[in-house]
Amino acid sequence: MSELINETSRGENFRHNLLTNVSLLALLGTVCVSPNALASSDEDKPTVWIEWGGQIERLDTKQSIFAPQFYSFAKPAVLNAMVGAQRPSRYSPGLDGRISFEPKGSDWVFSATVRYGQVKNARHLHYETPGLPSFVEHLVNVTGVVVRPVKKNFGDGQSKSAASHSVLDFQVGKDVGIGLFGGHASALVSAGVRFAQFSSQSDVTLHARPVYGFGPVVPKTIVPKYHGTGRNPYRQTYTAVLHATRSTHAIGPSLSWEASMPLAGNSEHMSVAVDWGVNAAALFGRQRVQEDHNTTGNYLNYNVNVQVARHYAHATSHDRSRSVFIPNVGGFAGLSLKFTNAKFSLGYRGDFFFNATDSGLDARDAANRNFYGPFATISIGLGG
Repeated sequence: MSELINETSRGENFRHNLLTNVSLLALLGTVCVSPNALASSDEDKPTVWIEWGGQIERLDTKQSIFAPQFYSFAKPAVLNAMVGAQRPSRYSPGLDGRISFEPKGSDWVFSATVRYGQVKNARHLHYETPGLPSFVEHLVNVTGVVVRPVKKNFGDGQSKSAASHSVLDFQVGKDVGIGLFGGHASALVSAGVRFAQFSSQSDVTLHARPVYGFGPVVPKTIVPKYHGTGRNPYRQTYTAVLHATRSTHAIGPSLSWEASMPLAGNSEHMSVAVDWGVNAAALFGRQRVQEDHNTTGNYLNYNVNVQVARHYAHATSHDRSRSVFIPNVGGFAGLSLKFTNAKFSLGYRGDFFFNATDSGLDARDAANRNFYGPFATISIGLGG
């Protein structure tokens, strides 16, 4: 009986030792194979990413209105035509591209990014008064009553403008996001250099007759048999022209943080992730404005016996330049659909450049250049 018990005990110990050894081998195999699998996974990752996309940008930039002195004489409806013609575009299509290099077996990322936007605008608005009551001049003659229609007040504005902006970034970053939001999340911290350029050109032509009316009733004698009373008309007519060119060039250090966290899917083949990021830069550069405008006018007043005309002309030009400091902050948030060698992203992005341009006419007037709106990008991975 004892031999049977000993034999059974030896069998149970054998099975126990066998399971223990298999478990140890499996664990060792996992430890040994996992680095190779990860290395294999790293080998399959693209080393070069090319990204391109676009954005509908809302342009939030203050603009000085060309307002000659005769604006103060104009009725609101006449004035609105000349002011409205100078209204800038509120939206602009933007394009962007990016190329990044991620060396194999490294968390470092080297990237170059460019963003460009351009908008052109042309407006022509015209308004004239619907017609003042006709002026009736009484002449005691065979014809009885003569009716003379009154000339109209009017305002006419024409403008053409073009504006563009370019932003270039050269950065070196490191992925520090391993384990931050989960095993497959990423957080890329980058530093580098940002270059920004803003330029615009505008041409404005205004025509207006803001003043037209009649003086008091006065006696009139044309020939002895024609006599009566009448009122003498007066009017002021103006033309004003503006040409302005503005530019800003600036460069400085930049920092950015971009993060991505998977929401669903297999991170190795296909996944949906939420992306977000912030950026900041300190730019140093120069602003320049070249601007000239001139206004001409004619004052015409019919006296009792003669007409009196006076001509008005005023012209000025400015060419100013100054060094500037432009703080810049921005950010984005969106969703992306990721594959092994491709990515499609949608989101909302904004970039804000403070005191970036000089929008003044006769004197400097610092203005911000802000760009914000929805964007979409496509990325393709190469190498692996």
